[in-house]
Amino acid sequence: MRNTTRYSRPRRRDGVVLVLILVTLVTLLTFVALAIDLGMLALARTQCQDAADSAAMAGARALNGVSSNNNNYANATPAALQAATGNAILSHSIQSSQVAIDIGRYVYVPGNLRFEGQFPGPSTENWSMARATISTNIGTQLPFARVFNFGGVNLQAVATAAHRPRDVAIILDYSGSMRYASLMGIPTSGARTSNNPDGVFPTFGHYSATSTANLQATSFTSPNDPANITTTTSDGRGPIVADFYTDAGGSPAFSLAPASYATVPAGDNYLKTAKNTSGTWCNTAYNLLNSSGSAGNGTRDATFETSGYTAYGMAASFSGYTQGPRYWGKTFFIWPPSPTNDWRKVYFQYGSSATPLDDNSLFWNSSGSQLAPSSTTYKINYTAILNFIKNVGPNPFPSRLQSGRILYYDAIPNSISSTFPPADMNERFWKDYIDYSLGLVQLTSSSWLVINNGSNGYGGYGKDYTFGTVKITAKSSLTGIPKPYMHYADNPLRPRSHFWFGPMTMVDFLGNYNLWNQVNPANSRFCWWPGTCHEAPMYACKLGIRSALTDISTNHPNDLVSLIMFSQPEGSAGDGGRFNRVRVGLSRDYPSMQEALWYPPSTIGSSTATVRPYDSRNLEVPRAMGSTCYSIGLMSAYNQFSGNTSLVNYNPGAPAGDAGGMGRRGAQKIVIFETDGAPNTTATASLSNLGTANSYYRIRYNSSSPGSSEFPTGISGYSDNASTVTTQIFNLCTQLAALDSASPPGHSTPSKRAQIHCIGFGPVFAPGSATATAATATLNQ
Repeated sequence: MRNTTRYSRPRRRDGVVLVLILVTLVTLLTFVALAIDLGMLALARTQCQDAADSAAMAGARALNGVSSNNNNYANATPAALQAATGNAILSHSIQSSQVAIDIGRYVYVPGNLRFEGQFPGPSTENWSMARATISTNIGTQLPFARVFNFGGVNLQAVATAAHRPRDVAIILDYSGSMRYASLMGIPTSGARTSNNPDGVFPTFGHYSATSTANLQATSFTSPNDPANITTTTSDGRGPIVADFYTDAGGSPAFSLAPASYATVPAGDNYLKTAKNTSGTWCNTAYNLLNSSGSAGNGTRDATFETSGYTAYGMAASFSGYTQGPRYWGKTFFIWPPSPTNDWRKVYFQYGSSATPLDDNSLFWNSSGSQLAPSSTTYKINYTAILNFIKNVGPNPFPSRLQSGRILYYDAIPNSISSTFPPADMNERFWKDYIDYSLGLVQLTSSSWLVINNGSNGYGGYGKDYTFGTVKITAKSSLTGIPKPYMHYADNPLRPRSHFWFGPMTMVDFLGNYNLWNQVNPANSRFCWWPGTCHEAPMYACKLGIRSALTDISTNHPNDLVSLIMFSQPEGSAGDGGRFNRVRVGLSRDYPSMQEALWYPPSTIGSSTATVRPYDSRNLEVPRAMGSTCYSIGLMSAYNQFSGNTSLVNYNPGAPAGDAGGMGRRGAQKIVIFETDGAPNTTATASLSNLGTANSYYRIRYNSSSPGSSEFPTGISGYSDNASTVTTQIFNLCTQLAALDSASPPGHSTPSKRAQIHCIGFGPVFAPGSATATAATATLNQ
């Protein structure tokens, strides 16, 4: 019998795998659902946060710096809500009920040396911060959560946006070179020549010699661009002569005479040879009356001596004045003088008496150059000249002259005190102007400077020039019975623009930079233009900075700004320097900053306040004058950024922060430095190293006791962009921008480096200028 083994097959169990698949699939689907819902949840969170971010940003951006409308507070919340509800979460628009907006302030806390967001924060600060909170439930928006009947999912996103705090120091160059495109005569030191492109000028008499009179400039070398004294220049700069007024309402002080007076003046005209019958201007009395021969000491024409300019039908009458074109005004100088109305006798006297002057040798030397007044030469009859100005021919001057809150005079006096200087401010002003128009400056009670002869030429269009053969004869050497009124061949050097009394010489007198360089600071005269006049390039710079201040004040509620000006500072009280104080300390006092660009500091906030030219406060008028010292501006900015509270009220009576101490640690420190690019003066001061946020340079100014102020030292002049000057500048910039944790500290933090932005402004930087390379290199470094 054979053994056999039987194998049984497993019994099929259909559907078991399906059950396993179903069980696994449920798990898989659960995870897929979870992944989808989690992804949508993440998306929802992102969308919620984005909505909060946009709402906070919109709310903060709606806030501005205009304090008069509460920083636009009323529109900040609506702007934030609009931004929030313009978003959606998982395709469902956000409703205003889901949004909460808080408006607050990003406030500096000095005790903590940091900024803190505060809601609402102190009312003394600008609104500068917005916080948006968005809350929503998205449970019903998650598809699988809804299927599995999961509960609601609450989301909340919070975003805060604030205006970044910035401490900004605006440093402006107010040195003399910022007016070089408005100089009537150049150069600024030494003898002048015309820099005025005005094509309307006298061409009669000795002015017919245009090649030697040189009344119009036709070529210009940067930075001495064409002057805008009496005319609008090709680049649109209005005439400075139009920047003066008779009252606070802006009534123009000066009016134009007809341009035709350039060839035929009003009043008296110069005469021509051959008894005014030829076509050639005469230069002497003999040349007028004779066609041949020579004039001796006894040469005398009885008809001319008796009738003067009306002799031989030469003129219908003699007026005693000659009126020139446009802004030239009038003059009594005419040559030869009329024997019947001799201006020498009318307006000058023998130096030791009241006897009318008729001796040419006491007024001019043998070379034809004007002499200075003295007891042995001549003296000025101010009463007669004032009468000439007011009553002989048209008066070219208003009864009152002011501009830019400077009152130059409020009356034209009838006489002037013999005391030097006159105590009456009107008399003092008119004495100085009359002297200037006569080519003179009185320095002391017994000393004078003649400004239009020899190596001088500081006034008007420069020194006197030759018109014919020069000859001067003493009265005592004349012969004949009777003697002639003067030697008929006498012929002094001829004046270009002095001896003229009118708007042009008045404006030049008020702004004469050559004489300021020559006689200041001891005499504190000249350079009296108002801060509102069109001196160039200064005026255009002011317009640009004014616009920048308007933008900052309108759009940046968390900025603090300081306005700083520089030229050459004082090294001791009253030495003629200026700008040892900032114009406006670090603050939001934008109205004062705007005014400070144009007006004397003592008049800020009062449209009716004025200063006089001889007032010590006049030196601080924001006009361009003095040498160029970057260092004082940079040291002032360093102190403004300091948080040392002892500086805040250092200057009694001045606004808080005048000496510094208002800086905020953590605020972005920004210097805006404008210059025309010619630093040439050094100034140093010791740095008090008091650690982070407390250090300062010892240049504090005490207005109530100037002598006790801390003055810079080492004030010395060099050539433009000299290495000694630029090295000092770079060292100050390095110190200012050093980390505030360094020793000595600067004003940078690791995350907020101090920034210095330079604006190269004016003709120095013009393309092709010979000075541009050095100036640009200084600013770049």
